[in-house]
Amino acid sequence: MVSASTARSRPAEATHTALRPARLNARISAYLIDTAVLLGFILVFFVIAGLVLLLNSDFGNEDAPDSAYYAFMSVLLGGTIIGWTLFNVALTAWRGQTVGKYVIGIRTLSADDAALTAGRACLRWFVLNPMLFHPLLLPIWATFALIATFLTLSQVVLVLTLAVLFLWILAPVVALVTVLIDPARRALHDRLAGTIVVQGDRR
Repeated sequence: MVSASTARSRPAEATHTALRPARLNARISAYLIDTAVLLGFILVFFVIAGLVLLLNSDFGNEDAPDSAYYAFMSVLLGGTIIGWTLFNVALTAWRGQTVGKYVIGIRTLSADDAALTAGRACLRWFVLNPMLFHPLLLPIWATFALIATFLTLSQVVLVLTLAVLFLWILAPVVALVTVLIDPARRALHDRLAGTIVVQGDRR
């Protein structure tokens, strides 16, 4: 006789099988394409931050005040992270795809094969998603952390910034390991948000 718990687990397993989880090489390829897009975001906000610095130095004719350098870092880091977050959360909630996933032909869905809600897309983004905690952003955050620690001379700020730096290093590793060991190839952020990345452009 089949137990009730076994019977309940079968629909979820069948759903995951029918969804054809995305292959590891497809997910890595999508990540690399998204990395190129992120680099574009960084360059755009670097130019904007540079203009802020130039305007505060009379286009290089005089020394910029310290506040201009702080504004430069704030625009570069804050603008990049906020813009990158809004861009990808909106795309994921709308299509279940980032630019990289669209090019490769894979899609993020709820684990029950339903469409993603905006709330679930946000949750997936912030829980150790390597797209947010990306190595490209590590040098920018490290510089910002050094400035913040220097200005505040606070041990609390130092601990918090070091913790965030650690997450930037940890997130890609955790995502890769969990995809490798999960039968449905779900990363940790997929499991926590109740999502799955599937092969094929399903909408």
